Amino acid sequence: MTREEVWRKVQDSLREPFGRLLEVRDVRRIRHVAGDSWTVTIALTAPSGDLHVADVSVDDSGKMTPIITGDTVIEAAKRAKTFSMAPPPDELSDFGEALSSGDDEPALDMLTEMEEPIEKRAAAAIESGDPAQLRTARDLLPRLLADHDKQGDTLFMMAQVEKKLGEPNLAKGYLEAAAREFADRFDLPMLEKAATFALEVEGRTSFSGSPVHSLLEQSRARLKPLEEIWAARSFRGVNPEVRAKLEEHITLRTLAPEEMLVTEGEPSRNVFVVKSGLIGVWLEKPSGGSYLVRCCFPGWLLGESSVLGAPDTARCTASLRAERISEVWAIPSKELRSAMLLDPDLGKRIGHTKQMHRIDSFFSMHETMGQLDVQVRDDMLSCIQRLETFDTDTVLLVEHEVPDVALLVARGSLSLYEGEKEDPLASIPPDCFYGVRDAIHRIAPSVTAVANAGTTVAFFDAKRLQKLCERSPEQVAAVLERLG
Repeated sequence: MTREEVWRKVQDSLREPFGRLLEVRDVRRIRHVAGDSWTVTIALTAPSGDLHVADVSVDDSGKMTPIITGDTVIEAAKRAKTFSMAPPPDELSDFGEALSSGDDEPALDMLTEMEEPIEKRAAAAIESGDPAQLRTARDLLPRLLADHDKQGDTLFMMAQVEKKLGEPNLAKGYLEAAAREFADRFDLPMLEKAATFALEVEGRTSFSGSPVHSLLEQSRARLKPLEEIWAARSFRGVNPEVRAKLEEHITLRTLAPEEMLVTEGEPSRNVFVVKSGLIGVWLEKPSGGSYLVRCCFPGWLLGESSVLGAPDTARCTASLRAERISEVWAIPSKELRSAMLLDPDLGKRIGHTKQMHRIDSFFSMHETMGQLDVQVRDDMLSCIQRLETFDTDTVLLVEHEVPDVALLVARGSLSLYEGEKEDPLASIPPDCFYGVRDAIHRIAPSVTAVANAGTTVAFFDAKRLQKLCERSPEQVAAVLERLG
């Protein structure tokens, strides 16, 4: 469903019981391991302003939970009345006077900063080399890290500032972080610029084994064009009969930089394979707008939603844009569906790709996983052993035994049991990790984890997770330990 369809469906469901009393105020996409859903904010319109009634969830079939009733509205009104009658804290009684009293110089300083962008002030300080200006730039630049699109450039400037201030170790740290941001976006010009600066900071001997050098080499290797579509992982081994049928319908498209291939929410009618260049995956933000979550290099399969699920109902789950001159092979979904019937293994590979893309989208929007760069998220995906659905209650991890896997619940739930107790201590809901810290540190859990009937779980190999933590910066291990 599109955002507009969700908005209309919820609004229509409110009209008969509530008339114009309730209105939809916001619709935002939520990424789950098993797919996407929508969260819709419903408000009661009043002369004094909107009153928040509830946030409801709408799945792709249009099912809305919870159902809004008169009791829901009454409870919302009671909450609002309680809040409005609550007396203000004593310590805020003089807050208005405090705001208007005192020295106005901080406000003037803020105006001064607004007159001249921080980037310009930092660039001027780097150019001049003046220690006082550089220290000011050191204090101001971290404010720009909140802008996701400029993090790489900001970190690069922070590295330059520290180099000028005689702090080479700090400079290397910022430079590596900047290089990871550039690598995530496959911004080779800036990555090469960062590598040139790293060569200056670290020297020729150390540079060849540095993280920045590795990132540069990996990025260059990934950009090698494919000579034919059959070299892509999903299409390797396609039997000759199916291959001959598909070749009649495959077309090659050339895209200019920033040209859109598909837009999120549009009907999905083709499967694409990147031949050359870079295709950016852009996701809508809950607050509006969109942002780049990864770049796809030659060999990537995209648009697989068009051949999985009910025909002619698939929607693009992300926007795809050429980040430079790019070429993609396009296969009509109808023709690929027919090929999948003739070659079931092809269908299995495309289905596996779809599930990996769903988990990747979930990672990119996850509060904890979203802190990691794309390369680490890719490494995390490579740790997945399998996805499995359980028809009956099944023991997955046993208490007092060191686990060889960590778990991510896609559907259903896990129940945690202690000893011989019949009632579970806790439940692990969908979109939650379990046992990651135990798997990384080889710790035996004190409870038994049971997958309830109908639950789907992604299994992560413990040894691969350990190796990922060993070869990654310390902050990566710290982030993974917090999962679940």
